Amino acid sequence: MTDNAPGHPLNDAAGLGEDAADERDSNAFALRVLWTGTAEARDLARVLGEGVAHQAGTNVVASCVKARATLLVAPAITSFELCSMAVPYGFTSSKTRLVVAAVGGGPHTLLAAHLAHRLSRQLGVPAFAVCGYGPSGLRAEAEGVLAEIADRLPDLAVQAVQTPRPAAIVEGLPAGTLVVVGAPGGNWLERRFFGPGARIRARAPDGVIVVKQAPTRVFQIMRPAVAFEPNMSASDAVVLSGDRHVIVAHGERLVGIAPLHALQEAPAGAELGEVAENPIFLIATQLTDHASELVDRYGDDPIPVVD
Repeated sequence: MTDNAPGHPLNDAAGLGEDAADERDSNAFALRVLWTGTAEARDLARVLGEGVAHQAGTNVVASCVKARATLLVAPAITSFELCSMAVPYGFTSSKTRLVVAAVGGGPHTLLAAHLAHRLSRQLGVPAFAVCGYGPSGLRAEAEGVLAEIADRLPDLAVQAVQTPRPAAIVEGLPAGTLVVVGAPGGNWLERRFFGPGARIRARAPDGVIVVKQAPTRVFQIMRPAVAFEPNMSASDAVVLSGDRHVIVAHGERLVGIAPLHALQEAPAGAELGEVAENPIFLIATQLTDHASELVDRYGDDPIPVVD
């Protein structure tokens, strides 16, 4: 991806590179929490954020990018996909005595398990993940889902339960239980929770948290960039480059990229502006899956991120 009109505003945090693939894999559960809407959303955000959660502004997209948010706690699940979401129904932290993640292998399963685990640690209460399967379902499939959770969260207890209806799982839970479940459309259990039997949510002893996993975005894994002014000498830049190409920017405006070979081969007295090429860059809100080609191509070299 190249740009023939340099001058894009360089993001405050702009530099994908070393370990980017590992960050893509782990980022989904590195919680940086924003909240919007209600006092209940604020209270849940503070618990999940380990006491640190900020209210989103009127421009929620800009707030998420600025905070590098990975989770938005809101009053309702919407089509918003810039970061993952969590929606509380009847959540009161002082009443919670147990947290249960009701999972089933859908797209939101791991997020439900991770949030249940985080709530357990923050509230000082036990937690476990339960995977229900229907009368004609295979226990092996449920155990496979739970095995993946146990691999990610070895100290979170897991349990497979055969049941003709999800309500039986909820009805059998003790008072003070908070249930965490994925948004509709994922698996058998989630569809039952939000289909004709949506009233099941109201039967949870201490409320329900509905979660929706979103794919990772560039702004969530970018890091502060080091950029050099165009009038810096190429000979100075090559010393500071760490054997990588360098980002050239004037103030906060992206000018270009100076490749390492160009720095090394530049004549005496040459400035970065003379050897810089049109910049490659990523958009802050771009999916990391779509950015992987650039990340793979440039390896440890920093890739500028623009707004």
